[in-house]
Amino acid sequence: MLVEVLTAAGRWNVEQPLLTYHVPETLADQLRRGQLVAVPYGERLDEGIVWDLLEGDELPEPLQEEGIELRDLYSILDHKAALLSHQLELARWLSEYYVTPLAHAVFGMLTPGMLQRSRFVLKLSEEALKDAVQASSQETSLNLRALLGLLHNDGSLDVEQLKKMLGKTKAQQLLKEIKQSKLVVREPELVEGKARIKLRRNVRLLVQGEELLTWRELLEERLRKAESEAQAQSASQATPVSTSRKGMSKAEAPFNPWSMSAAASATLAPPVMSKEGVVIQRQLAALDLLQQSINRGSPWTPSALCRATGLTPRQLQQLEDQQLVVVENKEQRRDPLQGRAIPSSQPLQLTGEQEAALRAILEAVEEGKENSIPRPILLHGVTGSGKTEVYLQAMASVIAEGKRCIILVPEIALTTQAVQRVAGRFPERVAIIHSELSVGERYDEWRRIRAGEIDVVIGSRSALFAPVPDLGLIIIDEEHEAAYKQSEFKPTYHAREAAIKLGEILKVPVVLGSATPAVESYYRAEQGCYQLVELKGRIGANLPPVEIVDLRSELRAGHTSIISRRLLDELGKVLERGQQAILFLNRRGAASCVLCRDCGFTALCEQCDIPLTYHATEHVLMCHYCGAQSKILHFCPSCRSAEIRYFGLGTEKVQRTIQKYFPEARLLRWDRDTARNRHAHEELLDRFANREADILIGTQMIAKGLDLPGVTLVGVVSADIALNLPDYASPERAFMLLTQVAGRAGRGSEAGHVIVQTFNPEHFSIDAASRHDYNEFYRIEIETRQRYGYPPFRQFVKFTYSHSNRHRSQLEAMKLCEKLKGWIQRLNLPETDIVGPVPALMERIRNKYRWQMIVRGPDLSRLLRVVEAPDWEIDIDPISTL
Repeated sequence: MLVEVLTAAGRWNVEQPLLTYHVPETLADQLRRGQLVAVPYGERLDEGIVWDLLEGDELPEPLQEEGIELRDLYSILDHKAALLSHQLELARWLSEYYVTPLAHAVFGMLTPGMLQRSRFVLKLSEEALKDAVQASSQETSLNLRALLGLLHNDGSLDVEQLKKMLGKTKAQQLLKEIKQSKLVVREPELVEGKARIKLRRNVRLLVQGEELLTWRELLEERLRKAESEAQAQSASQATPVSTSRKGMSKAEAPFNPWSMSAAASATLAPPVMSKEGVVIQRQLAALDLLQQSINRGSPWTPSALCRATGLTPRQLQQLEDQQLVVVENKEQRRDPLQGRAIPSSQPLQLTGEQEAALRAILEAVEEGKENSIPRPILLHGVTGSGKTEVYLQAMASVIAEGKRCIILVPEIALTTQAVQRVAGRFPERVAIIHSELSVGERYDEWRRIRAGEIDVVIGSRSALFAPVPDLGLIIIDEEHEAAYKQSEFKPTYHAREAAIKLGEILKVPVVLGSATPAVESYYRAEQGCYQLVELKGRIGANLPPVEIVDLRSELRAGHTSIISRRLLDELGKVLERGQQAILFLNRRGAASCVLCRDCGFTALCEQCDIPLTYHATEHVLMCHYCGAQSKILHFCPSCRSAEIRYFGLGTEKVQRTIQKYFPEARLLRWDRDTARNRHAHEELLDRFANREADILIGTQMIAKGLDLPGVTLVGVVSADIALNLPDYASPERAFMLLTQVAGRAGRGSEAGHVIVQTFNPEHFSIDAASRHDYNEFYRIEIETRQRYGYPPFRQFVKFTYSHSNRHRSQLEAMKLCEKLKGWIQRLNLPETDIVGPVPALMERIRNKYRWQMIVRGPDLSRLLRVVEAPDWEIDIDPISTL
């Protein structure tokens, strides 16, 4: 048997990603598609995925020639498949559509830390092992003799460790001597990855019932015998105790006030105990604790049991030797939900619109059972319309038929509430996958998913690649969110598109839910590619009225504060009523620009050429792209003027302003600076949900999907930030953000109110958002995109080149542009054109100068198949042209 293996080295060897190996007879019956295996690659071992099993007549043409000798597969690293068949098929599609090496797509689906690292180790050769004396007596250097002694004691030594011990030059000399002496061999091996099972040593009671009672009686009998022997020995050795002190008579001795109590206590003192009796008492206590732990379900570790009872490890070993207990390694699961109390929930009564939506999803499930591919379902429901309950009841129906589900959320900040709802409905049957989990937590969740121990996987975009067997439903909540696009690493996939492809492979429905669907998604629903299902009414309340405040009139009236008079007035009323408010601003920090009013100097990041942002809390200037920090400026470094000023608007500045107007208000700030990990997100959400704060000030992460019944007022401090970016999708992002953040108000029993501050109240995005009118926004936006040939009418591909030398970046951009024009002409693509090349809007990031160009056309797949640009970042279907 032969096997095709996709090795980790395939990330660089893109010409021949699949390598063919011979399968030894001992492994032939155990080999399966998707398994992790070790294979020889050059001189070293490499890790790979079994891609396919081949018979003799299926050999690739180059291998059918006589004389080609194949190397043997080395070993199987995991007998369970790491990737399922549908994942391998999805990986191939990702590789082809997003023009990326197959290995990038495949190994990106594995949980982090799972891959093993190849290394070389030194071991004694058979000759040296047979005659160690003769080997050491040969004419060898002092270093080699020392190495032979080390290997004789330890068995092996990592080559890299040898280089650290001796230094690179001496190590190289010693390796040459090793090769000539033939006393030491150099062998490849794989080092276990960071992701591994966490084991805990537990003590388990082996005897129960009558057998345990018999043992206890035996130990207690031994204890009584030891006590009586010890008391008899103590009595025989007793001597009269003198009451005098330093030769004084009893009458002369000073009065001791404790003498009577001491004498009394002496009659109550515990019996004299022998050393054996003490050990038996401790062992009896250990048996009692172990028996109690069975009922509590909290096992004892050997060290904890010894501390609690006073046993020594040797005395615990005696219990093991008598087969009363056993010390065993037991897996300890790292549970992301550990310590969180999640109340269970029951299905709610659905409205007519919700029932229709649920019926559409379940009909699509039935359609997939009949071996046809169901259309994706676009669930367009206003904020608060009950989309989550529809998801939950659809998943319950799918699970009842023995299938499993995946539900994606865009932000880690949203997983807290989403997990509570899903885990409350399906307790103990939910797994979480997102980047903020530790390597160990993700590995344990991944293994539970693969073993079929869960019904629902919930998480960010990477959760789509979980090895879910019997997958029956995929749900993408807030499908419009940019967070679903992977732009930093290959493949630059969009989770929505990958989910739809996975649905096609498995013939299962994909539900795309949103109050503000992506323009491309709604267009596909209009064209019949998706099935459109709408929830037009909010459950239990009306959508909150949105009031627009023109900041131009505020300035004309002499009010220069960043918070308008109208918003201040409403904030005061909310605080008087004991309600809660959210203030939204799409920018962190206290000031976004540091400027000298005399010479015009602007404080820029030295690595990025981006204005530094002032953070008042840390008292530093910070770059939000590379994270570099510098001291605050009091004088201009260019002209030494004291006219240095801090301009712009950020969440910290909003916080200080609110504190000035409402000093008694309890404020909470939620942005990337205050919430750097998932625990901080959970803590901030819990604090605000528990009414520990009156006003929440935050950025985009508070605008999406959160359900906070106490919030009756939402204030958008500046609606213009998202509009002022030179990108075709800016109006869409502004509308979505305003609509989503407005939807956080009035979700409880109290009516809500939204105030939007803007310098551009006439813009159609702001006007449509103020009326919660998605259809009006979509009508204007789709006309604009059709007129200018923007997606979905033409496909975009963004090419970006980065280099530390600006002229090199420009030169490479010009060269690729000419090649692209030549390919377009040869392929006869008259409707395809190129915008650029030009410097990127933010030209220098992390000391790299970036040039880019956009290729536009009805279908760029033919062009992308012939493009050769290995040093370029190629973003297929970018969500932004910036």
